[in-house]
Amino acid sequence: MVIADGSERKRGLIPEDLLKFRWLEEIALAPDGGCVAYTVRAPDGETNGYRIHLYLRHLEEKAAQRLTAGDSRVSSLAWSRDGAQLAWNHQDAEGNALCVLRLADGVQRNIPLGDEPVSGLDWAPDGIHLAAARWIPVRHPLERRGPQPGVPAPTIKVIRRLRYKRDGLGWVHDRYQQIVVLNALTGDLQQVTHSECDCSEPAWSLDGTRLAFVATAREQDIPAGQGQIYLCDWPPGPAPRPLLPGWQGSAISPAWGNDDRHIAFAGHNHAPPVNRRNHWHPCVADVAAGTAAELDEELDAEVGNYGVSDQRPGLSNVSVKWAPGDRWFYFQLTERGAANLWRGDASGRSERLLRGESTVFQYSPASGDVVACGLASPASPGELVLWRAGQCERLTDLNPWLRDMRLSQPESYEYEGLDGAAIHAWLLRPTDFDPQRRYPLVLYVHCSMFCWDFNHEHQIYANSGFAVAYFNQRGTTAGYGQGWTWASQGDQGGADYRETMLGVDDLLQRHPWIDGGRMGVTGGSCGGFMTNWIVGHTDRFAAAVAQRSITNNLSHFGTSDIGPERWTTPEEDWRQSPIAYMDDCHTPLLIIHSDEDHRTSLEQAEQLYGALRWRRRPVELVIFEGENHGLSTSGRPGNRIERLHRIQDWFLRYLAPVP
Repeated sequence: MVIADGSERKRGLIPEDLLKFRWLEEIALAPDGGCVAYTVRAPDGETNGYRIHLYLRHLEEKAAQRLTAGDSRVSSLAWSRDGAQLAWNHQDAEGNALCVLRLADGVQRNIPLGDEPVSGLDWAPDGIHLAAARWIPVRHPLERRGPQPGVPAPTIKVIRRLRYKRDGLGWVHDRYQQIVVLNALTGDLQQVTHSECDCSEPAWSLDGTRLAFVATAREQDIPAGQGQIYLCDWPPGPAPRPLLPGWQGSAISPAWGNDDRHIAFAGHNHAPPVNRRNHWHPCVADVAAGTAAELDEELDAEVGNYGVSDQRPGLSNVSVKWAPGDRWFYFQLTERGAANLWRGDASGRSERLLRGESTVFQYSPASGDVVACGLASPASPGELVLWRAGQCERLTDLNPWLRDMRLSQPESYEYEGLDGAAIHAWLLRPTDFDPQRRYPLVLYVHCSMFCWDFNHEHQIYANSGFAVAYFNQRGTTAGYGQGWTWASQGDQGGADYRETMLGVDDLLQRHPWIDGGRMGVTGGSCGGFMTNWIVGHTDRFAAAVAQRSITNNLSHFGTSDIGPERWTTPEEDWRQSPIAYMDDCHTPLLIIHSDEDHRTSLEQAEQLYGALRWRRRPVELVIFEGENHGLSTSGRPGNRIERLHRIQDWFLRYLAPVP
């Protein structure tokens, strides 16, 4: 028999397919729009790590040229203002180097940087100097300097700041991120800031006499993530000064306008209530006046991409970029499960450029209505796309092997939540779906926001015979308005839990082929919190997997890199702690955690495991060594594959489909 489309020969995805993926990472479009540089990250099965290679494509040509080889990890791409030079940070077994490529003759200079990389590279207009952020060690003046004669040297950490560690980096109590300027000709490096703040995102003014940058304090009166934009002179002169002295909220990602009179940025002018984060909005500052305004106060959406996907490390990519020589600055907005591309100008005008069932996860504008974008969808982990005056052209084909795979496409729908609210949700049917059969369900609870993106993990479960459902109930980080985000903060396990259960009820009524007796639930971080909360409040799930979860708010206080942020009182903390309800937990629970997780410390998992094991409940704890909070997106490939197998096997054990 001849199969015209070959569909019956296709198979679904398995954990080991992780090693086949190639992910678009960074994009840098030359100022004139004629050439694009980009990086591609790929797993390396031999080293159990990743290689990140640099590619360059002249847009009049059909093929890209790879500029790096071997064990390369490239980051922080930056074009000079005239487009004649491309710079990046290159990391390999020998350490880090600032690489500068001159396009005219192909000559490349490599400036050794040692163990510490630079990030956020930005060229000065002179084509010689580059500003960057770099971690700089500090020594407190009260500390003894040097070893004492005849006394063994101590091995201690002295902590004097509230925020003293960072997930993925480890302990940062003895160093701050500072702004430095490098000379691309001589290799000289000059430290520009000497602050007890973390300084990042440097941006040169058009005349090259000033640098804007973001400073984020580590103290209690500055909520986590509440950066402020400062200005400093070049060459260095007086102390840096705030761009917006009267600004109450946050301001990050500065981008100078082409008249040096304006700076676009992401921010808000609201001092946040305790434990309530305000959305970042596109804003424009008048540099001389020291004032700013939101681009559109009626635009209730957040700058950045907050979608959850296992294809890219991290959650958000908050940035504002002004096109060279143009009136427009560009940004992403998260809207109803999509990250769309927008632009605005200093007059307050704004317009949406790209919108659809997709995610713009990276972008780089050039002059003349040209933007290079990283665009992902439920069928694609992401490709390089060129937007030019309203038309899109795909420039890469990074994962052609997926066309030979059998994928389940998510079905978007809405269900009625509390107070009649419409809840955005998705459902993946099993890849072998037969309407005459009944199937188990895996409910995936988010830690931020589900979106129109590719998710390897969801496809594995669908290929294992499970339906997969995920909801953006109230409490979702972004995409549905500020009020929606605030709805569960200070009351986790309240409305968000009830609305999640309403979604399950709706699914069972809407799809009789879902077997309500064979349902599993999983989630990570805040989704792990909700998984723990669910199994302590209902027995309707036959199995659960809690990943990098919060268990006890009392001990979470002060042990997270987010910083110590208490809801209200110890009594309220305990009431909102899943571990307080473990007497009522009878659901078989798999706990997955990493021993270097500084976001939700390992002790959270240990407490949960101990509470259940002591009660002789079905529970298992899996600890991944040398991994952090980002295990599912940036962990070593072997550990990511093992994690997928562990979850898959747990659900197959308790929710096995009927043959």
